[in-house]
Amino acid sequence: MKSVATHITIPEALVKEIDERAQKEHRNRSELLREAIRFYLKEQRRKDIEEQRMRRLLQGLEESAGSWKDEVHPDLREPGDAARLRKNLWEHDQKRVTDDSQ
Repeated sequence: MKSVATHITIPEALVKEIDERAQKEHRNRSELLREAIRFYLKEQRRKDIEEQRMRRLLQGLEESAGSWKDEVHPDLREPGDAARLRKNLWEHDQKRVTDDSQ
């Protein structure tokens, strides 16, 4: 990969810390800074992807708001109804697995 020299200003205390870390890791300042920049950019890309995913999830929630109505699911109106439904579905699946294995 072709390299380009660039000029940046860094506080002396930070340069000292960078140099100490580079020496400890047996490499030069440029190598350490390149790795730090790569790491930073990779982390920012990951955050961008996560933010995009969250926006899509929120959009889906907003679009589906109000679609789960009591009239459509009268069996899920009371507290505990969802847990009961989940238990019944699980038992049904277990019975089907048992029946299929015989």
